[in-house]
Amino acid sequence: MPFHKNEECGMVSLCEGLDGLSFYSPVPLVSVQVDVKVVNFTAQVEVTQEFVNRERNPIECVYFFPVEEEAAVVDFTAELEGRKIQTQIKEKEAAREEYNQAVRNRQTAFLLEETKPDIFEIKVGHLSPGAGCKIKMTYLSELPVEEGKTKLTIPTTVAPRYIPMSDGSPEAIKIASIEHDFNSPVQMEMNLEVWMQTEIKAIKSPSHSLTEPSRKKIKEYFKANLKFAGQTTNMDRDMIIYVDTEEPNQPKVVIEKNDEGSLVGMLSFVPAFKLKDHQVEAVFLVDCSGSMSGQSMKLAKEALQVFLHSLPVNSFFNIILFGSSFQSLFPESRKYDDDSLKDAKDSSSGISANLGGTEIYQPLQHIFQKPLMAGLARQVFVLTDGQVSNSSACIELVRKNSSNNRVFTLGIGSSADRHLVKGMARAGMGTAAFTTQGEAITAKVINQLKNALQPCISDVSVKWGNTNPLEGGGEVAVEIVETVKTLFGYGKPKSKTETNFSIHSQVPSKIPAIYDGSRLIAYKLLDKTMDVNDEITVKAKTTEGDLEVSLPICKDSFIEGNCLHQLFARKMIQEVEEKHEQENVDESKKLITALGLKYSLASKYTSFVGVDEKHGNSSTFMVTRHVKNQMPHNSGFNDIGNAPRSRGFQAQTDCSSSPTRSFQSRSRSALSPPGAMAPPGASAPTEMSKGGGFGGKTGAMAPPGAAAPTRSFGAMQESLSSFTLGAAPPQASPMSGCIIASTSSDVLRLTMCQAANGSFPAQADIANILGVQLEKVKDAGKAINSDENFSTTWMTVVVVAFLTEKCKEEKDVWELVVEKADRWLNSSSGGSVAGHVEKAKQFISQSLPIRKVTSKTCPQGHKLSLVTATDGAAWHCDSNNRCVGGCNSDGEHPHHSVWRCSQDWRATAGGSCDFDICGECVKQNV
Repeated sequence: MPFHKNEECGMVSLCEGLDGLSFYSPVPLVSVQVDVKVVNFTAQVEVTQEFVNRERNPIECVYFFPVEEEAAVVDFTAELEGRKIQTQIKEKEAAREEYNQAVRNRQTAFLLEETKPDIFEIKVGHLSPGAGCKIKMTYLSELPVEEGKTKLTIPTTVAPRYIPMSDGSPEAIKIASIEHDFNSPVQMEMNLEVWMQTEIKAIKSPSHSLTEPSRKKIKEYFKANLKFAGQTTNMDRDMIIYVDTEEPNQPKVVIEKNDEGSLVGMLSFVPAFKLKDHQVEAVFLVDCSGSMSGQSMKLAKEALQVFLHSLPVNSFFNIILFGSSFQSLFPESRKYDDDSLKDAKDSSSGISANLGGTEIYQPLQHIFQKPLMAGLARQVFVLTDGQVSNSSACIELVRKNSSNNRVFTLGIGSSADRHLVKGMARAGMGTAAFTTQGEAITAKVINQLKNALQPCISDVSVKWGNTNPLEGGGEVAVEIVETVKTLFGYGKPKSKTETNFSIHSQVPSKIPAIYDGSRLIAYKLLDKTMDVNDEITVKAKTTEGDLEVSLPICKDSFIEGNCLHQLFARKMIQEVEEKHEQENVDESKKLITALGLKYSLASKYTSFVGVDEKHGNSSTFMVTRHVKNQMPHNSGFNDIGNAPRSRGFQAQTDCSSSPTRSFQSRSRSALSPPGAMAPPGASAPTEMSKGGGFGGKTGAMAPPGAAAPTRSFGAMQESLSSFTLGAAPPQASPMSGCIIASTSSDVLRLTMCQAANGSFPAQADIANILGVQLEKVKDAGKAINSDENFSTTWMTVVVVAFLTEKCKEEKDVWELVVEKADRWLNSSSGGSVAGHVEKAKQFISQSLPIRKVTSKTCPQGHKLSLVTATDGAAWHCDSNNRCVGGCNSDGEHPHHSVWRCSQDWRATAGGSCDFDICGECVKQNV
């Protein structure tokens, strides 16, 4: 009987032969080893892959592998049957021709090419039957700071990418050829080595289980080594590791000298400052494409709820959902008040991932074309998994509109497109963050919003040494003065030209906008060395005056090597690609090629190639075998049969003006980038239904029987025939009871109950979170002021006191909530609440139950908290055989307390953990 093409079973693939006959062939990739070395805020990652040909024919192995999008791929080595194969960096076309010629000559050859900045293609050509080889790819990466910790991210799989019909680029064609499976191609092993100049407090991972680190001190460095708990893991999610040290934000100046005597300076510091907030228009662009279904959609909805409740008074906002089409909550941004907040909560609670493909370009363009609101700075928040092929076009669109729009991005899911998410934030002078299952999302969202509320500090310059000028304002404008003595213009500027961006420029040439708590790194190829006691100065102009810091150069600032040179060159290539290539393609190509060849970097114009000198003996034809990437963990792709890596396009509807709280679709045709075209058989625009809320249906996106594009993305979603977004949401209002989030965090639940003006109404929901009866709260308030209107003031004071006194460890979550509450208290009571604060503190200390807090964490790094076990519910202590309380097996264990993970799936929506530990083990620190 016939078999289906390209199905897999275990570690063999079902392939189709020349005569149409199907057969199983072993997957040629047999092992992946990742060796990571972290030194302060940089990482060196070595990925070793072993291939074995267990077939009778010579094979070509093709494997697309992800890297961090800003990483510098600096080395590629190969070993064949124990022999080391010489590899070189060459221009891309020359490397490709050398590889192809070697394969034609029946020689084993190796090729590493960039597909996108975060996707590389590895080819092993003409691997003889029975032969094995090992290849090693090495890349360097800068590490950001998040929540005061150094964050390491190692991508392990390339998620399926949506390809718009307008994207016919070579990159899109390559991405469309990437194959996927629900099984991991091989189990991955990892060794992590961490070197820090300050003591390492903890190393945690929300994505993987790690062994306990072994620690030692070597000279001035603190060192830790660890691996995966269980040694191996599937390759279905980004590996995320946080390193907590005593002083992670220490500024550093490093000057590296390489073998040729060249000098590169690097500056790294994490600024800390607070400016007055400004009024904003916040536009939330939420990805509702098919790939967001499942856990990613849950995370996006939680993030959106936190954003909505944390917006300041007097701001304006709107929400836009996008997929193959896009819909707006309001025709224009509305003022943030109780009514608009209720509309947004009611509508957004029912959104789901049913809008088809990831057409992000058009809604971005729609937002940017809207006129600015007087006196308001527009801040665009993009929540997406970003799995698209046209990321470069989207980044360029953001860059062109960055003078009037700041863009902040939140990458969602276990394998978000890091090039799109980080690239749009760079271009839009915002910040990027990523969240996945197992990570607390609230602090990331609040930090994004805090950054957006700060005035944009983009006028930043650096002085590399006391005698050098300030750099950092971008391309230098050269003024040409008229010298001919005429009455028309003598001595006045005649014209301005911009100097060419060159290898001697600082990178970034224009220092990006700086934010409190976000790391800034800049590089400079120095003309001469700098002396001890010289200084590097950073100066930023703000609305409240200049901010300046000088970092001294000491004897420990000088090192030898080539790593900083390669990171400098990679950063320069990134700048050329994102800021210069559109205007000057030829010159940009020359500069990128020169940098790649000089510093041994794989880039869009340079590749690594190696050829075995021996010729193969086989006379049979070579066949190509693709190593399939595993589907991302807990993504929408797990619910569907085929991956959406191919093109997709759905007709969009036009709309007439619709009632408030109806998401309104927009016509795509007027907003499509050059080259876009309507799909065959697309329906004519139809009017949207006047039904209110998310439940209202729009006109059909494509009529039944319409000609669909080949390899359509539409098969991957719940329904593309309407915009029905789920069941009717629960009714709630900030003034009539609040929706209690399915979360174990009291702070987050209180956030959801705050009114738009910052107050907390006297409601039973809020009292229950505090752990006290509502009447008891009201009686305490009446003892101070019997006025009925005082109850809201008193409840607000009590909540603020509870947060500031009992929840200090979660300040990053409640900080904006308390600021908004304080403003309301001061404005509504004329500043007379000072005396009530102390009484509120007394009330919570006497009337509220003791809030027990522990720093204990589960193996994934989530906080543990004391919970009450449900009567009749069985549980066991996850310290297993080490349990000192005798709770090893399932049971009620009524005589023991239970400490449970904050990301427990039984209590937290989207939780990923089920870790329990008994109180006795907590006491004895088992």
